[in-house]
Amino acid sequence: MKLIFTAFCLSLLSSCADYEYTLNDRPILVRKPVSVEVTVIDPNLSLCLTETLKIQNHTNIGDLEILDCSFAGIKTLDGLEQFQGLMRVKLNGNKLSDIGALLSLGVLSVADLDNNDNIPCEQLATLEGYIGKGLTHSRECRS
Repeated sequence: MKLIFTAFCLSLLSSCADYEYTLNDRPILVRKPVSVEVTVIDPNLSLCLTETLKIQNHTNIGDLEILDCSFAGIKTLDGLEQFQGLMRVKLNGNKLSDIGALLSLGVLSVADLDNNDNIPCEQLATLEGYIGKGLTHSRECRS
């Protein structure tokens, strides 16, 4: 019965980060904090990346495959090119004016850039050439 109760308590607390669970004063589960240093120019992108890495328990930026930073007030993606594992990005509702960093993500297959009306048309065309129908964007773009 104690074992069932212990398992139940651990399952309730499993979403908590940075805790050590012990049984008879012996560690049985240690959650280490994510110690990934994110170096990007935009502070809103940096915050979103840091939180995403923490939530998904990644300790290596190359492990991040899905990023959702919708409506985060992001203005620039400079520095995002270091996240080479990104396959899906959701960046709709931001203030993007340059998506050059996305063009260097070799495994990117889905990008939602809707409600970003200041992205250069030529960059959107290039990205669409790379990922085809995986790109969602506003009809408006900058010439």
